[in-house]
Amino acid sequence: MKKILFLCAVILVIHQSVFSQDTEKKVTIQTNPLLLFSDIFVGDPHELYIADLETQFKINKTSNISITLSFLYGDYTFWEYDNDPINDIYEHSYREVIFQAGLKPMYIYRPFGTGLKGFFIGFYPNVDIQYRITSDNNRALNTDLGFGMDLGYKWVFDSGFTMQVGGGIGKTFSIPSKATDDGSINSDGRITIRHSDISLFGFKLGYSF
Repeated sequence: MKKILFLCAVILVIHQSVFSQDTEKKVTIQTNPLLLFSDIFVGDPHELYIADLETQFKINKTSNISITLSFLYGDYTFWEYDNDPINDIYEHSYREVIFQAGLKPMYIYRPFGTGLKGFFIGFYPNVDIQYRITSDNNRALNTDLGFGMDLGYKWVFDSGFTMQVGGGIGKTFSIPSKATDDGSINSDGRITIRHSDISLFGFKLGYSF
């Protein structure tokens, strides 16, 4: 079902018939539809739901600011097994449920003076609150603090339809410190590998006015 919805979203983008861009828009509201299908791209969780909402404001032709709110719910089952390299027998499994909410304000610089559209460089801090519960009732609350940089391009059409692509890198640190979650996805789509962040799902659709 998710693959069908994903295909419909792609078809919607392809069938946009108006390609003239409007530079007079002042505000954009957009979201990343790929996050709804994150379980297709990252491992095999039992359940994984991610959603974000970003608002961008035009200050002048070279400067925008944005605020992104995001949420993640993940339900994972992990298997532990003995060290026998021949039999490789599973011993038991345990379950982990993760809730994460994120806030990411960003300063967006458009070096070609194109307002809300065109090429951009973004600089941001990020704050995430993460709560974990395991099947043996272990609980942990962490605050993730980080910073990073994004690069991308944004199209704003006369109809108000908006499309943005991009990616970036950053760093994130947890308070209190926790075991490194190599390859884990965050609520805004960042993949964390040993405190380093890589943004691979920087595709957004929205409306500008």
